[in-house]
Amino acid sequence: MSDFKLTRYRIKVSDDLRGPQQPFSAILLSDLHNASYGEGNSVLLQAIRNEKPEAVFVAGDMLVATQEPQMDVALALMDELTKQYPVYYVEGNHEYKVRKYTEVYGGDGNRFFEAIQSFGVHLLKNSCERIDLQKMPITVWGLELPWQCYRRFQKNELTAGQITELLGAPDEERYNILLAHNPVYFEAYAAWGAELTLAGHLHGGVIRLPYFGGVVTPQFRLFPKYDRGIFKRRGKQLVVSAGLGSHSIPIRINNPPELVVLDIS
Repeated sequence: MSDFKLTRYRIKVSDDLRGPQQPFSAILLSDLHNASYGEGNSVLLQAIRNEKPEAVFVAGDMLVATQEPQMDVALALMDELTKQYPVYYVEGNHEYKVRKYTEVYGGDGNRFFEAIQSFGVHLLKNSCERIDLQKMPITVWGLELPWQCYRRFQKNELTAGQITELLGAPDEERYNILLAHNPVYFEAYAAWGAELTLAGHLHGGVIRLPYFGGVVTPQFRLFPKYDRGIFKRRGKQLVVSAGLGSHSIPIRINNPPELVVLDIS
């Protein structure tokens, strides 16, 4: 692949939470699907470096779950990123599939996760880490969604109570960032208490039409509500990346791949 769009979103911290001492930027990566921008992803890496981010958040599907998983590009990218930035990673449906179906993929999923953790990636599997960026107290959560949340031609229900069973309660005195690959459950994420949810998965709706937005999801559902962009509900925010690669429906029309920058203040 040769080009991508850089998209910026301004994230304003609510007045009832302690914001950063100085505004800062973070990167959201999603749905690379083993794509390369320049040799060794040099173009993508330089674009990230230009932003001088405090952290990189990865919302999953960096590899491709073919019969012989394609993961070399994703591994190389994680190796390079962790040399400069803290990287927080939640799996998407492709990582989940490679990890879960050992009768097909053997130990490839575990080998992938062991490798990225050896580089220094913070892998969040229904867990969290408490960090401070520009003296702003943040809890980063990674939600490992059940497989039924990715089934084609249907939308499984997910409630705030189910998220609490998986993660526990959010930190009331900290800013809660939730990494959750599939954005269609934003109402549940907001009700659970995530101030900011970061997601991908829907590839921007694959084909985008004026006034209508994205047309179809990888689950073959039409006109998804949370296709790409920034959304708000109950004072909570969701940012959905259109992703950097393609897979299930390997086309993009009026829907360039994107690198997302979060300007937090």
